[in-house]
Amino acid sequence: MRIMTITALSLFLTACQVDPYTHQPDWTGTDWFSAGKEDAMNGAAIKTNETLADAWNDPKIDRGAYLRGYKEGQEKICQQDFLYAWGMAGKIFPASCDTAENNAALRHAWQEGMAEGTRSSRLN
Repeated sequence: MRIMTITALSLFLTACQVDPYTHQPDWTGTDWFSAGKEDAMNGAAIKTNETLADAWNDPKIDRGAYLRGYKEGQEKICQQDFLYAWGMAGKIFPASCDTAENNAALRHAWQEGMAEGTRSSRLN
């Protein structure tokens, strides 16, 4: 009886084992549009191809897709209201907005946010 229990238990436990290679994801390459958008929304400057290849471990860079994504991310982040809040949070001016057309107005909004954030922190 004891041998049957041990055998049944060992068979049960080995049947529950998951093969680590059965659910391995397929490599589809880097989504360069999303990479560019993410860089812009994080406030990073445009990266060189060498930097992108090292960061994403992918030498096949689609520069056009990266720049399109960067432009879309830049359009989302480089807005006066957003940069005012960014400044209030004490964050530095995002490098992705350095090349925006209305750079002076964006810097002014960010600076006002920084000043307001500084005043608020002094009151607390």
